[in-house]
Amino acid sequence: MPSLVRTLILLLLLSLLPKVGAQDDSAAYSAVTCPSSIQLNAGADEFRIACAKISLPENRMERENGRRVELFVLRISPAEDIGNAPIMHLAGGPGDASSADLTFWLGSTLSNNYEIILVDQRGTGLSQPSLDCPEYNDAEDERWIGDCRGRLNEQGIDLSQYQGMSIVWDFHDLLVALGLDQINLYGNSYGSRLAMLLTTIAPERIRSMTLDGVYPPPRYDLAELAYNADQSLERLFKDCRADAACHSLYPDLREMFYRVVAEMNAEPPELYHLGESTGWTLNGDQFLAWTIGVLRHKEALPILPALIAMFDAGVYDLFVLIDGFAKGPQWHDLDFRSEGVELSVRCSESQTLAGRERAKDNKWEIADEISSLLDPLVQHLLNQCEIWDVSSAPIVFARPVASDVPALLLSGAYDPATPPHWADFASAQLSKGWSFVFPNLGHGVLEAEECAARLMRAFLESPAEKPAAGCFLELGPPQFVEQETDES
Repeated sequence: MPSLVRTLILLLLLSLLPKVGAQDDSAAYSAVTCPSSIQLNAGADEFRIACAKISLPENRMERENGRRVELFVLRISPAEDIGNAPIMHLAGGPGDASSADLTFWLGSTLSNNYEIILVDQRGTGLSQPSLDCPEYNDAEDERWIGDCRGRLNEQGIDLSQYQGMSIVWDFHDLLVALGLDQINLYGNSYGSRLAMLLTTIAPERIRSMTLDGVYPPPRYDLAELAYNADQSLERLFKDCRADAACHSLYPDLREMFYRVVAEMNAEPPELYHLGESTGWTLNGDQFLAWTIGVLRHKEALPILPALIAMFDAGVYDLFVLIDGFAKGPQWHDLDFRSEGVELSVRCSESQTLAGRERAKDNKWEIADEISSLLDPLVQHLLNQCEIWDVSSAPIVFARPVASDVPALLLSGAYDPATPPHWADFASAQLSKGWSFVFPNLGHGVLEAEECAARLMRAFLESPAEKPAAGCFLELGPPQFVEQETDES
């Protein structure tokens, strides 16, 4: 089981270079044979995919003679081409590879009538060079960061060039190279930040943008980490109180939860995965971190009140089920994340946005247990940046993005990584922004809820008008599982 601290680190993270002007005239776009892994994932839909690469300067100040990067581009043709502007996916992470979502997009009804363009951002996935850090996989301390940095430096890679605005300008240059006068952007999580910034340099090319898990400049995830986690947990307690059956079974869910955390810290229980004879201990802080992480996942939400009550009764079987079934499939995501890009992006933004501390907002009330857990984690992440040592992001990341580009904002009510109030903040600056909060979801709305795809299709048909989807009005909070808590 992955380290619970590393699990929590995956909740959020982030980028960037000085803003450099016009597109790169030396960009070279060419078709390539799709790698066997891509062909395998496409399966029977292999005939719908085409692969390409685009060569761009690593350092935009050295366009002609400097080092080059090659971005991997994957295009999915629509099942029925009716002339719609394509959808371009801007992946999150930061450091995630867009090509990893091939299977989702092939199965999405959105690909019926829209070409889907997946681009592995510089340093990620199948793009070259890769800033993946295999040193991380078996690391027991922070030495992997220096080891990875040293190896990449020896290859001549300038880590400061793998930041947010470099990525944004890469997307711009790709649009120019493809001759796309109009594009529909889909940005999830950190990709939503990139999408918003792309509208500041090429608004005429952006027909619409769908932002899923909205992370707008100048919000700073590390400054709000504890507050956002607290608010997501409070949402669980609030929804249970509003549910007659849940409230009847667990009338003091909040008090019960923090009592469990305290008792587990005092005497950590031993847990066993199914079929294993060797167990492991789980203390209260680890359980708190695990719970915050699992709020992201739709499948786990209905079970959480019963899980907390069973922990209170000293029964742990349900935890093993959630951890193995609901969260287990998510660990493959680690295979598609570039730790080097994540560090370059996150550490550069941290420098620019430093000083936006939680303490400056006295309105924030946070459970002491959460602050005690997450404040050291924030410092831990900042210490990583001292080792990675990249330049700060441009000042554009410290300013809100104002835009007239039509925008659909999708949020999960339980999302501790990109909370709904960030979408509220972003939409205040978007003259044509339509915001929807899904009451039964955490992080990643489009992949978790078919109703979101219907909403997005309605939006793409007429971006200047507020989209309507009857299915959204039928959604409600999670249907909580009712579970007796005695051991008999």
